Amino acid sequence: MHGSATTTPAIRAAIQESSLSIRALARKYGINPKTVAKWKSRPSTEDLPMGPVAARPKKLSPEEEGNCIGFRINTQLPLDDCLYALQLMIPHLSRSNLHRLYQRHNISRLFSIPGTNIDTNRDSGGESIGSFYVNAADIRTGDGKANMFFAFDRTSKFAFAKLYEIAADDNGPAFLETLIEAVPYNVGSILTGDNPQVFGSTKPVPGVGIHPFALACQARGVDHEILPFDQPWRIRRTAPEISTPKETPARQFYYQSHDHLQEHFSAFFDSYNFERRLKTLGGLTPYEFICKFWKTQPAIFSRNPAAIAPKPRKSSP
Repeated sequence: MHGSATTTPAIRAAIQESSLSIRALARKYGINPKTVAKWKSRPSTEDLPMGPVAARPKKLSPEEEGNCIGFRINTQLPLDDCLYALQLMIPHLSRSNLHRLYQRHNISRLFSIPGTNIDTNRDSGGESIGSFYVNAADIRTGDGKANMFFAFDRTSKFAFAKLYEIAADDNGPAFLETLIEAVPYNVGSILTGDNPQVFGSTKPVPGVGIHPFALACQARGVDHEILPFDQPWRIRRTAPEISTPKETPARQFYYQSHDHLQEHFSAFFDSYNFERRLKTLGGLTPYEFICKFWKTQPAIFSRNPAAIAPKPRKSSP
């Protein structure tokens, strides 16, 4: 029985068995008539659970935490914009949960990148587009380990990703070509860490002295920068991994297959790029922000940005 109850189980049982009117019972027990009516209509004398019928999860799963941390690190978006985007695939995510998660992993504040002339927390209004941050990560599904590449325009916040079923040295150069073909404007510069998954082989190309990915950037006329070792975003902890009990015969994965993973992330990036309005872009979506540049700086575009817009769904007759 809760602490503010005005009736006892015995009084509730007496109310349910009595033939007196609601007002007469209220006067008899010195309680509100609404309380009498409530217990008259209930089949038992026990208190019902309070709160919402479908309770929201109080904690994020390790996979959800990993998605939130990876999104913050790769996009370097403000907290509210991260929240708006991540709620597409984590509906129960709250602003307070996200803020506390970022505080625990020392990524609750955005920093400017030392050693470069680009500030990750700058006002996007006066900057041009075409400067991307590229990263990669291994993601396991029911089909095995997949290699996913991510690219985020640091000004327009436009996001692009591609999944490779196996990790290979040529995934980085191949992703660069795919990125250049996917965006409607010139890719001027790319910022990366020294991630082996981006560079492939850790050894430079023999006789050239640079890595395959950097060589591909050079061939395309794209400036390539590497995050300094002491850059604050690189000093971070990773999300906890799921440990599988020894007695479990096989590990269960959230994504049953590579196709399942690709389908989920494709839907997420489409919603993020074309539907989510970001505070850091003045209330525009990344696509609308790109279209704004198309009107003012058409020279930096290779084609009309309308070419990348998702095709409208045909209405059923």
